[in-house]
Order: sequence, then C-alpha cells, then structure tokens
Amino acid sequence: MAIMEERVLRFSVYKRERSGLMCKILKELGGKTALELLNTYQISDEPPIDIDALLSNIGISIVPIDFSPIENKVNISQGSILGATIVEGEDLSVFYRMDATENRKRFTLAHEIAHCCLHTDSLIDHHVELRENQKAVNGKEYEANIFAGELLIPERSLYKIYSRLIVPSVASLMKIFKVSAPVMIARLKYLDLQYFVDVELEEA
Repeated sequence: MAIMEERVLRFSVYKRERSGLMCKILKELGGKTALELLNTYQISDEPPIDIDALLSNIGISIVPIDFSPIENKVNISQGSILGATIVEGEDLSVFYRMDATENRKRFTLAHEIAHCCLHTDSLIDHHVELRENQKAVNGKEYEANIFAGELLIPERSLYKIYSRLIVPSVASLMKIFKVSAPVMIARLKYLDLQYFVDVELEEA
C-alpha cells in the first residue's frame, strides 16, 4: 500500500516523463461504450450493476486507500481526492477512498474506468489519473461522469423499471441502481425523463 501511495504522490507533485507505451488492458478498453463493456465482460445490465465484478473480469485491481497523506503533502483539503487510476507496465489499478460510502465507491470506480475507455491515449505507462472532489469539472471529467452514469444506470434497464413506476421517484430509483441521488438525477435529466425528488441530496 505504501508503495502505491508513493506512486500517486510522485505524480501529484511532479510531472513524469511519459514513455508512450500502452498496456494491453487499455488497448482492449479503448473506444468501448458502457454497454459494450457490460457485454464484453459478461456483466448483466440488470441493476445494481456489479462494478467490482466488471473490473475483476477486465483484470483491473481495486484498492481502498487513505489519500490523507497525499492530500497533506500537496497541500489540498482533506477529502479532495476521491479516486485514482495508476497504469504501470501491464498493470492497471483503480484506487478509491477507504472511507467512501458504497454509492461513492461505485461511482468512483465507474468514473475511473470511463477514463480508460474514453481517454485511453492519455493513460500511458506510469500515468496517474486522479478524481477530485470538485463541483466544476473540465471536459474530460464531464465525459467520464456521463459514461459512469451510463455504466451504472444502463438505459434499457432504467426505461424498463421507470415504466413500471406510478411515481418515478429519485429515492426508489437510486436504491434500485445503488447510486447517489445526484447521479440518479443527472442520468434522468440526460435522458429527459421526468422524476419526483423525495430524498435529501448527497454528493456523487
């Protein structure tokens, strides 16, 4: 664990020279859609999506970590770093906060795998991708959030369940798909579906 923390820290403090190599896993993931991921790695699109099994089938290690030492070292507020993807040689690992709620853990894992599919070229050997807790996100972060929503809340499954509900409430849907209220609302808005907010909003 200490070794992996050091790797994240080194990238956070210094820009590392990229070798231009790409691991086999990234080559396989590059360009895949969320639905293609589920189909290729034999994960049912019935909720809740088994995100841990998906990453395991792909060959990606999942590691809980305390980001506090890194946040202290680079002088950013506690809780700022939500997740990280580290690519080194043929190994690809995704880290998430060990104190994260289950919903946040699931979204962080989905967000990080989104980068692997959408932004493959930027994840080359020795590269680290950090997910930070911030409201304003850049283009890549927005794209990764949309992809994560598609992965955790597949369109076919959502429409099927949505059509059965007399009142499509956020509380009922978020429990079914095991996502936070903001993630569920963002997905419903993206698909232009009406909904009833009956839950206190939490962070994604």
